[in-house]
Amino acid sequence: MDGSETSTPVRTPQPAAVHPAVEPLSYLLGSWRGQGEGGFPTITSFKYGEELHFAHPGNKPVIAYSQKTWKLNSGEPMHAESGYWRPKPDGTIEVVIAQSTGLAEVLVNILYCLDLLFQL
Repeated sequence: MDGSETSTPVRTPQPAAVHPAVEPLSYLLGSWRGQGEGGFPTITSFKYGEELHFAHPGNKPVIAYSQKTWKLNSGEPMHAESGYWRPKPDGTIEVVIAQSTGLAEVLVNILYCLDLLFQL
């Protein structure tokens, strides 16, 4: 994490078997890594690295999720969060996330999966 990472996302292979409820999201399984740039009106723009992990035990209808970011110029940790994505039989999805800042989120919406894109 010394700032020399490529900006092209890299991902590890997904598991061979997944629970049927997870199948529409199975392309997410594995690890993803990339770079980005952030900015807000009150602060100087910054570049960061980001890594996401999506894991699935195979026998349960859930995906475990974790994410972390770091400053590209120093490797200093910035943000982290983890939680679970739970596709439901009725076509909805529940996403439960706890952030390193202490914020917890519960998101519920209809899951639309089209051409490797989804909308919550």
